Amino acid sequence: MTMEAIKDRVYKHRIRIQDFFADYDKLRRGCISQSQFAAALSVAGFNFNARSYAALASAYPSSDAVFSVAYKAFCDDVNAVFTKKLLERTPLEDVDKEPSELLDPLRFSVRRGGSFPAGDDAEDSPGAGDDEIDERLAAALERVTDLAKTHRIYVKQFFDDAAKNQNSPMRVNHVTLTQFKRAMLTHVARDLSEADVEVIARAFTDEGMVNYAAFAATVDPKEPLFHPYSLSARAAQAAAAAVAAGA
Repeated sequence: MTMEAIKDRVYKHRIRIQDFFADYDKLRRGCISQSQFAAALSVAGFNFNARSYAALASAYPSSDAVFSVAYKAFCDDVNAVFTKKLLERTPLEDVDKEPSELLDPLRFSVRRGGSFPAGDDAEDSPGAGDDEIDERLAAALERVTDLAKTHRIYVKQFFDDAAKNQNSPMRVNHVTLTQFKRAMLTHVARDLSEADVEVIARAFTDEGMVNYAAFAATVDPKEPLFHPYSLSARAAQAAAAAVAAGA
């Protein structure tokens, strides 16, 4: 049931689950410790009990005694909800149009997504249908992603201070709807309407608060991995081409 819940949320919110493990695996070994595995999932918005974390970790063992969880294999299984891995090697293989294991295979779970505590300043958009809300959410996320990429900004930083505010609930990687709106309209995307911001917030709501870490992982620019030999190989190719041209 735990794995199904992870796949369901990852699919509906288009979460790049592998991004949450990268900081724990600087050497790109593909494995991390059980405590790191649990911490990464917690940051991603999956709040399970210790037994569930342990059971999930034991399902992906590695050959390393210390870094005992093969998180890359776990990520591959989770990301299978989007498509099959290495499909380019078997292009004729049948692929399901939608994940069959999801009860409600919608791109975004806005209509059954977050609900904010009574008394917060959230209001449903009157007369908005499910398809209209999904389209509005997709367009708003695309706009924020484009802004973050164009201006090379990382949106997570604008929510970190709010999350640490002594007058807030101080839940790790979460802010209130009011805090989320303020950061979005002041720092992240000033041209978005308040209704668009609220639609985004509802899509990333977890137990009455907005999981801004999951939102940031969706829209923040993705830095390409640095290959230590890429520059030297490129320089060698250029030198060889120059020699050949002069011959």
